[in-house]
Amino acid sequence: IEFDSAYCVGLLSGSLTFVHLCLKWSSMPEITGVHFDGDGNFDVFASKKYIVYPFIVGIVFLLLLQLGDRAARKVHLGVKINKDGESGFRGLTQILLDANKLFISAMSVYWAELVIYRHKMVQAPVIAAMLILFVMFIGVCAAVPVLKHKFPRDK
Repeated sequence: IEFDSAYCVGLLSGSLTFVHLCLKWSSMPEITGVHFDGDGNFDVFASKKYIVYPFIVGIVFLLLLQLGDRAARKVHLGVKINKDGESGFRGLTQILLDANKLFISAMSVYWAELVIYRHKMVQAPVIAAMLILFVMFIGVCAAVPVLKHKFPRDK
């Protein structure tokens, strides 16, 4: 199994955050905020055991993105472009998937750290990152007709 650097960064950052959680565990209250509302305030309070939720979400999404990454490298695209165009499209897809892996990793770590220290979530950077990912997705979609025009498949 191949693991790229974005996936490894995600696992490493999650692991370090988990170690940090273990070090802070005894000083955390038994009941703590574990989820945020639309304003970034805690809206769900539960046992501190539920702090594992960001780790589970992060791992599941990282694994799904890694599977998508593998598929993007191997699956036939079904787009009428030559090998150079296909290589370019796969490269753009890899960048988008890696950006998503880094976002999921950062979000999971951010979420866990906020719960550890019982801080309100500042949503501006999260929204900005999501907007960047959305623009990247639109860019990859918009690249298909450009690549089809620039790198047509020989008939």
